[in-house]
Amino acid sequence: MSQIPDALWQLDAFGQAGLLRSGEISPQELLEHHLDRIAALNGDINAVVIDLFDRARRQAADLELDAEFSGVPILIKDSGQQIEGTPHFLGTAALKEAGFRSDCTTEFVSRLERAGFIVVGKTNVPELSSGITTEPDAFGPTRNPWDLDRTAGGSSGGSAAAVAAGMVSIAHGSDETGSLRYPAASCGVLTLKPSRGRVPSASPAGAPDDLELWADFILARTVRDLACVLDVTANGSMGMSYLKGLNDPIRPLRVGLLMHDPFLPLALDKACIEAVKHTGLALERLGHYVSESYPKALDNLFGPIAPALEVISLVSRSAQVKWIEDRIRRPLSRADLDRQLLSEAEDAKRCTPTDWTEAIDVVRHAVRPIPQWWDDGFDILITPTLRQLPWQLGEPSPAAFHSGVFAVPFSITGQPAVSVPAYWSEDGLPVGVQIIGAMGREDLLLHVAGQLELACPWHDKWPAVAGA
Repeated sequence: MSQIPDALWQLDAFGQAGLLRSGEISPQELLEHHLDRIAALNGDINAVVIDLFDRARRQAADLELDAEFSGVPILIKDSGQQIEGTPHFLGTAALKEAGFRSDCTTEFVSRLERAGFIVVGKTNVPELSSGITTEPDAFGPTRNPWDLDRTAGGSSGGSAAAVAAGMVSIAHGSDETGSLRYPAASCGVLTLKPSRGRVPSASPAGAPDDLELWADFILARTVRDLACVLDVTANGSMGMSYLKGLNDPIRPLRVGLLMHDPFLPLALDKACIEAVKHTGLALERLGHYVSESYPKALDNLFGPIAPALEVISLVSRSAQVKWIEDRIRRPLSRADLDRQLLSEAEDAKRCTPTDWTEAIDVVRHAVRPIPQWWDDGFDILITPTLRQLPWQLGEPSPAAFHSGVFAVPFSITGQPAVSVPAYWSEDGLPVGVQIIGAMGREDLLLHVAGQLELACPWHDKWPAVAGA
């Protein structure tokens, strides 16, 4: 047996794949190393709720090291993505008690497995991926590795916490209106919400997605992992490598900073404002042109479209409830699902097909002017990812009060956005900043994130629970 490096769990997926290809470690050794990490840490953090350890061991034993990430362990969020024959619960008591198993493997997971990743388990989510904190009754809360009394964010909270604690180097997540970016910011890891249509995505429990909000991708600790995974999951022939593109020269960019909430009358935590300032200064030192500017179409955006968003939410919830009922073959009760979610599904009965169509049109029309800011000469916009630091678990409050809505408009426009852990608070909590690019400019966002990775390094920052 080879000598396993002490800091193996601190390597990114790219680095682990290199050790596997060179023969310095075997797939079985890397797998068992991470399964030991999960066993040691998951009791405190509660990130992994479904183990696929035996399936992973079988795959590792038969693996040929012929793909980019052959042998690298990964976790999958237990939401829209599925693996045939494995448990699929979406955070719900109903599917858990029914022991429901998927009858298909979705395309994004297939691409990850074709790239060589070994799925070792599935991560915790709020019921139906419906919240900005991961605290489902059926599985209990996922705890933030930086402070076990605080939220890990949602809905990809289990995946973000697992990466932050070094259970795995990389984990899958998904994002409708911030569900990748909020947990990344809460847990001090990286993520990318790709441009609309860039990668194959799947909404949870058959939720209709006429606005094409849902985007699947990963949470990681390095920009090169984001770039590499985009290379192996993107739709079509891109004619380029995002990884190789990180080394290309880049011209000075026009950067806008948004340091207040233009949407809602909510104050921002001082650390969130400082994070944006800190990032802007770092980019200015790198030669970019930085100013306080943002798309004015964001001002008061949500007032006019709030009724439309409510219709969309209610109809989606109704479809999800029906999806579950069709699979467990009985109506859902209050013992099966959160009362608020069931109430939303019931309220959807007052919405007509015309209401749905009109709501979609209202939202699309409202956001249409936003991308013009990029067309007018700006390259990237920097905002807080969250309006405050990760909050205490168990706090009942409207989602927008906790998270803010900085992520939402760019899900609706379909533009790519990254969240990077560029700043830490005085209390040692991670503070994410969101960087938004024009449609299709993942290459530019990854390049900027790579520059920040060097200018504001986060590689050596680990929560105490990780044991670094």
